[in-house]
Amino acid sequence: MTLVTRLSDPRPTVLGMDDMSPQEVGARFGAMILGAELSEEPPPPDSPLGRVRAWGEQYGTEKLTPEHVQAAIEGQPLPPPE
Repeated sequence: MTLVTRLSDPRPTVLGMDDMSPQEVGARFGAMILGAELSEEPPPPDSPLGRVRAWGEQYGTEKLTPEHVQAAIEGQPLPPPE
């Protein structure tokens, strides 16, 4: 069987993909591969990212260090700014 398409034929579509930019499609695919999910909603406050964001709002994101992120991932208290 040979499949032939003409340039005048409508482009094949994948449900929900037509309204996304190529960058968003790539980001969503990458997140899917990594087992993550992209969201427009803020993270839950008790999640590592939610805790880091709350700390950054309180003390300033310029004072965040890799140690703060690691502490949040491990479920440890985030150290105060130095």
